[in-house]
Amino acid sequence: MDVKDCVVDILYVEDDDVDILKMQREFSKVSNLLKIAVCTDAIRALDMLYGRNKEKKITPKIILLDISLPKINGIEFLETLRSDTNFMDIRVFILTGAYSTKEKLVMEQLKVMGHIIKPIEYKDALNIFWTLQENSSL
Repeated sequence: MDVKDCVVDILYVEDDDVDILKMQREFSKVSNLLKIAVCTDAIRALDMLYGRNKEKKITPKIILLDISLPKINGIEFLETLRSDTNFMDIRVFILTGAYSTKEKLVMEQLKVMGHIIKPIEYKDALNIFWTLQENSSL
């Protein structure tokens, strides 16, 4: 990690404002110490991860990734992410209203930690928080 990197606990890639607000509310119930970066499209999320196109470079511990995104979808984002060895250790949880068996198989091949049916509920936020706790101290 470069000294200029901004470490965040969670990168949340979601284009729905209501889902973003719900996620923020649920995570605030779990801990006010979490650093969460929100991005509304996958291309900008990649820019943030690489620190390009005037975006500050971030290093998340977990990515919460919506499947249905503008410009490029969540699976395309995940394929790009996993093709770079710098990002192989980032834990990714997929967020979706529903997903097909084919999508599930592709996501498993791309080392997804789990699937969360939207919107995020308190129990989901708590599980993600404990996943963070397993690897670091907040």
